[in-house]
Amino acid sequence: MTYKAISVHVPKKRFRKIIQNLIDPNQPFIEQIANLDVKNSKSLMSFLKKIFGNAEGATSAIANGSANSSATAVNEVKFGRYTDCNKTKKQIDYWNTAVAKFKEKAYLDSFEAFLNYVRDEQANNVKINRGSDSIEFEMLQGSKVVRGRATATGISAESPIIQMDTPSIPVMRKLMAINYTLLYSKFALKDNVLVMKFSSNAIDASPNKLYAALKELAKKADQQDDLLATEFASLKSIDTDQTIPLTAEEKEIKYQALVSWINETKTEIAKHDPAYMAGGIAFMLLNLSYKIDYLICPQGALTDSLEKIQQMFFAKDNLSTVEKNKNIMAEFEKISNWPKEKIEAGLYNVKCTFAIANPTAHKTVMDMMFDERNKVAWYRDNNQPYIHEAIYSYMVSYAFFNYGMVYPVTDLLNLAMRVMYHDYYEKFGATPKLVDAGRVLNAANIKSEINRMVKRANAEYPQVKLDVNVLNYTSVTSFVDSLIVELDKLNLTKN
Repeated sequence: MTYKAISVHVPKKRFRKIIQNLIDPNQPFIEQIANLDVKNSKSLMSFLKKIFGNAEGATSAIANGSANSSATAVNEVKFGRYTDCNKTKKQIDYWNTAVAKFKEKAYLDSFEAFLNYVRDEQANNVKINRGSDSIEFEMLQGSKVVRGRATATGISAESPIIQMDTPSIPVMRKLMAINYTLLYSKFALKDNVLVMKFSSNAIDASPNKLYAALKELAKKADQQDDLLATEFASLKSIDTDQTIPLTAEEKEIKYQALVSWINETKTEIAKHDPAYMAGGIAFMLLNLSYKIDYLICPQGALTDSLEKIQQMFFAKDNLSTVEKNKNIMAEFEKISNWPKEKIEAGLYNVKCTFAIANPTAHKTVMDMMFDERNKVAWYRDNNQPYIHEAIYSYMVSYAFFNYGMVYPVTDLLNLAMRVMYHDYYEKFGATPKLVDAGRVLNAANIKSEINRMVKRANAEYPQVKLDVNVLNYTSVTSFVDSLIVELDKLNLTKN
């Protein structure tokens, strides 16, 4: 996490230095704060939260110490996975430099510029060490580290995935099958350690190829370490020190939410005829899958199961919606029977260099939402409030999973999720309160939050405007619907 200081009685740099020296001057200050035992440090954490905020794009709850115009305390909580859509002008310049230097055959300069392009200063996800004739680099992707070396003649990278002390035919067979699907990288065995590798001659390593190759390597390595360790008991996870642990309280909140949402959905589905209400049941199940991914943001086995569920529904396999719903419900039943320890093993935070979702045009996102919005009326008019709201939740959480979106849009869509799941957000300390008792929307606080987000966006997107007075605050679904309509009008032209 990255924290931004606000008004204090000493200069920001001096203040941070004082606090750092009080704890341990030999370790990164922010990492120490993030790993504090909250039970024994509540007063310190409370004090620091008033002083520091967080960076955009974090994968866990984000505290923002800024205040809005009414002086109401703001603690902005976000969930979801890393997005690399919010490239700065500096990063775009690095990309242009990488392309130009590659054309000039100044390959080492091109590689360095490329690494600076994917380096997110707020996430601190890439380390670059350039020597006179080579570059050593590291990039973080979830629980894995990709380490590489570049020279004027070529570039190589690898990531240790898992330790295999005893040769295993089933493991090797599985890896060979995965190798067949890879375009740039491959699995290899190195001193009883399974690694993923990529290498290329400099003349073939254009910035576009580098991006695709390193993204494939990093994402596949991050995905397979947890899955292989879960599937094969003989394998041992290694090189996972870069993961960021959650507190016991955060894990418990997420675990209880997972169990509650699955049981709640099962109970609601049981009220309906599986054939007559097949479409509504599908919305409930898909919403359950996507909201778990966004709000709980699991890693490893649970993520794999959620992706399997989504693939089951959208597969072109000639199964009816009723049959698909039945198969998906069976998969959720398996998850609900997992031991708590298995679920909690996948609850941790990470830093990433590459996003799961590719950057997507705003019109594509809104076209999807308006297509799904057209399906709401029947459930609203036929007194199906649970399904009615589930469709809106599905629309937003589906967008987070499938589309890479810029922060003015993700900020506002996160606010929609916060309105729909206000109790969950408040357990992570979200303020101000947006929904009062009886699910009555607090219009004043919602307007203030939106205005704050728009003001923040205007530094980079000066044309972003949203009239908070045209939004409908009479109910949760009415508000989310009206927000989607206004989102469609956003002008995301940059400076």
